[in-house]
Order: sequence, then structure tokens, then C-alpha cells
Amino acid sequence: MLRQLISWRVQHLSTNKNLKALINISVNNYHQHTNQTCIIDEKKIYHSCRGELQGFIENMSLHEYVWKDVNKWWNKTAVICSATERSYTYEELRKLSGRFATSLRKLNIKSGESIAVVLPNIPEYIIILMGASEAGIPITFINPAYNSKEIAHQLVTSRAVVVVTVPDKYSNVADSIKEKSLIRYPIIVIEDGSGQAPPGTINLKDLVDDSVVEFEKTGEKINIDTANDTVVLPFSSGTTGLPKAIELTHKNIVSNVCQSNQTAGSTKIYEPALGDYQEIVPMMLPAYHIYALTNVITNALCHGGKLIAMPKPFTSNDLFDIFNKHRVTSFLLVPPILQLMTYDKRFTKKHIGNDMKITCGAAIVDNEVMTKFQDKFGDTNPFCQGYGMTEMSPVISFSVKSSPLGSVGHLVAGTSARIVGTCGDNYQKNLDINECGEIVVKGPQVMKGYLNNPKATEEIMDGEWLKTGDVGRFDKDGNLWITGRLKELIKVKGFQVAPAELETILHEHEKILDVAVIGVPHERYGEIPKAFVVAKKNVQIKEDDIKNYVAERVVDYKQLGHVVFVNEIPKSPIGKILRKKLYEM
Repeated sequence: MLRQLISWRVQHLSTNKNLKALINISVNNYHQHTNQTCIIDEKKIYHSCRGELQGFIENMSLHEYVWKDVNKWWNKTAVICSATERSYTYEELRKLSGRFATSLRKLNIKSGESIAVVLPNIPEYIIILMGASEAGIPITFINPAYNSKEIAHQLVTSRAVVVVTVPDKYSNVADSIKEKSLIRYPIIVIEDGSGQAPPGTINLKDLVDDSVVEFEKTGEKINIDTANDTVVLPFSSGTTGLPKAIELTHKNIVSNVCQSNQTAGSTKIYEPALGDYQEIVPMMLPAYHIYALTNVITNALCHGGKLIAMPKPFTSNDLFDIFNKHRVTSFLLVPPILQLMTYDKRFTKKHIGNDMKITCGAAIVDNEVMTKFQDKFGDTNPFCQGYGMTEMSPVISFSVKSSPLGSVGHLVAGTSARIVGTCGDNYQKNLDINECGEIVVKGPQVMKGYLNNPKATEEIMDGEWLKTGDVGRFDKDGNLWITGRLKELIKVKGFQVAPAELETILHEHEKILDVAVIGVPHERYGEIPKAFVVAKKNVQIKEDDIKNYVAERVVDYKQLGHVVFVNEIPKSPIGKILRKKLYEM
């Protein structure tokens, strides 16, 4: 299950006045001239203090929502490739995606089937995504770094019958469709500068040239059930088994975009393109990731923003070039990039200005790094932290600038949550303020389910409620705090210990650069915590020093049993600790 931490500035805080029997919890320091409350009812269900969802248009599909205001920025550049400089205006994207939809409809793709893309971050991603939505065909996004077996698993699971790729990924994709694949059409290839379309493939240009009529002009009508029809099939991270296909509907994505925009404060994550103003947004996060799909691509396009597509594997030099060439106004990143900018001396205050909106997600931002980032660049930029997961499209909560450092803020509009006990007398009971338990959520962004996997769907769903598998609590001001992962909890003498709590403590040690904690078997206690520590350069630190440091700050059953010094902590590209690898070390 992919968890994401999503951060940004928030706007237009509102209060739900229709809820009955409410206990109001004062929320302080939101914004000047506001007096809002966060809400928990008599059943200990937490409700969003941002009220009901606004701006959502019932029965509007994904592509309709993205293009609804396109005439306002028809001639503006929508996306440009940082590697080749090829670009598309909004007019060109709208027409090309409509033609691609027409070409897809001619393939007679059946209900229950999908198309797949194995692409780097290139401008044509948008043509494929919006064209598939308009054609009423689900689309799944595959990591272009996957090997042929990993690609094959996703193709088979998503029941893809069409696959789109680029020349330098063609060989890998061709190998993948040899194994149990349902692909029944030639591979569609986008010539992105990495080579020419191989023989036997279909060039995307032939599917979107002037001879193809835009779908809305064909007269064909498609009845899209926005609440039930799947539009995208992202995959879970596979941390608890093989990745599962997640069915997200048109309503899921559109409502989550609206939730992201219904924020508190004076500045949204994106402002609409009016006059000469246009948001400049690096499309750096991998487009196959739901964080990028919803919050970078879809949301920026809805506001007439200009996306800077970055197709190459990330390097600090590429990012430095982007900031020097473009006046970036909204920057969505992950913790490793935040850390890089903090410690790379080339990045200075001039690169982010005073008003660039910064959104950090996908993993927890270390408090020490956040403090150093603000010391270097100042604290005038909108920067806050939030929480989400792929199954939630992905946003669940986000904070305002004045929220406590380390919290993930308040629930987004139209969302409710429960904190459910995981053991003992409180098992399966809704818990009160500052009590830790599993975070269970409900809202219009909750996934339809796992594709063709009713057992897994049943395990994660409780009626309309989705069990996140994350452990957390709400404080008295309604801020949500993530304290761990349910399956990662360490069971010591019958007590539960969250690795994240110990990691937070250890990160505050002046001689520790990075750290990760897992539970290991113990003959008497069941399990004990084991810390993997990366020491800072040119410092001396011993195992006992670390153990004593923790012992001074926690109850006895949370104390470390083992400390191992390592050169680095294994992490995913988005900064998530790969605990499976820690168990193998």
C-alpha cells in the first residue's frame, strides 16, 4: 500500500454547520480574521473543518474537468520538454488528445480491458491520459525503469490490450508481452528523441494526425458513469506482496483535485492563468505516481499552468538548470529533493523567491532537514505537510503554515476519519483525542477497490471506510499525526512500539545523519527494536552512546536492543524506507 505525505499551502477554511451533536475543538493560528473549528462528533468520528466539498461538478469526467476552462488559455504553452524543447499549447493538447480518443475507440477495446503506458515524463503523457479518459478506457501507468517481468505483471493484472512506449524502452516492453500478455495490437511508439519507431509498431503521429477527427466531433456518445467507471489503474507499492491494481474513478480524481484546491490561507497550490500570469511547474515527480498524476499534471492543467516535463532520470544538475531557465512558481517534490536543495550550495534564495509554493510529499519530512531548509531559504514560502495514499487518490489531509512541525494537518474537505484501537480493551473501538490507533478514513476520494481482487478489497474496506494501515492520532487542535505503520509496529512485552517514533528521536541526535528502525525477534520479549544508523562524517559515536540517548527519552520497553552502523539507509526513489531490505541486512 503506497503511502504518501503531501504538503502545501492551504486556503478558504470553512466549517461544516450541519453536523449534529458536535464537540468543537478550537483551532488556533489558521489565518488572520478566521475563527474556525475542527470537529469530532459524539461517535468519536473526526470531520473536516474545511466543510463540504466545493467546486466539484457532479457527473463530470476527468477530461471534461481538465478542459472545462481551456478556452481561457487556449494559446498558452501547456507543456514543454526540458530535454528536447518540444512543446504543446493547450489548443494542440486538446485536439491531439481528442484524435487519440477517436483512434482508441476504433480498436474496439472491451469493458474490463485497459491500455498501458511505459513512458518517462514526456509531454505526450498528457495526450495519452486525456485521450484514454475521453475514450472511456482505463489507463495504467508503468514505471519505465521496470524490467520485463515487472512490466508483464502489471500488464496482465490490469488486463491491458494496448501498450504505449518510447523507442529506448521498446525492447523491454516487447519482451514483457511474450509472457501471458493480453496485448493484441502492435505496440504504439512515441518518438521522443531516443530513436525511431521500430518496424511493426504504430507511430503515435499516425493516430493523431490531421486526418483523424477529434472525438467530440465524431457524433459518437459515451455514457461515462463518473462514480463507478475506472479512469486510472495505479498500482500499490507491493510492500506486503505483489503490487495490486487500484481502481480510481473519474469522481475519485476530480474530487481530490477539488479537495486540494479548497484550502486555508491566502494562496492556493495553483492560481489560474490570467493575463500574463501562468504557473510554471516542473513535472519532475514520476508521472506513473498518483501524487504526480493528481497534484502535478491534472491540477496544473485545470489552472492553465505550464508544465516543464523532465524525462531523464533525476540529477541535481537538471534541477539546477530548470531553476535557472524558468521562473518556477509551484514546486512539488519529495524529501530527497528537499534535502538535496538544503545541502547543495548552488541552490540559493534567488531560485525560489519569496512566493514560490512548495509542496513536499510521498514520505515524512525530517524536522531537522525542514528547519535547515527554512534557515537557508527563509520561511516566507508556503510550505506545509500532509498525508495521503494511492487508494485515496491520494490526498487525505494537509496542514497550514502555522501547524505544528511534524503534523500532517487537517482533513481535506468532505473527508471523515476515525482512530481505531488495534489491541486490548480498545480493539476496534473509536478512540479519543491524543489516543493512537489505526487511521480509518471516508470520503469521495476513496478508491473503487482493487481490480479483480475482492479479497484484498474486503480486507482494506469496512463499508465506506478505508483502513489505511497507518497508526496515528489527532491532537486537541484537530491536527493529524502519523506515528507509524500498523504492520511495522514492534511488539515488545505485549506493548506496541512505532519505529517512526524512535526514528524521530534518533534524527535529533547531532551525530546521526540518517536512521531506520525495525523489530527483530527476541526470546523473552517477543521483539525488540533494532536501529540502523548512518553517522555524520568525521564524528565518533558508539552503539552504547545511541542506546543511552534513546533510553533517556523513552519508557523501558521502547529502548533499543541493537544498533548497527551502515553507510546508507535503503530507500525508494521517493524517499520511503525499504524495510524489507533492512531485514535482509
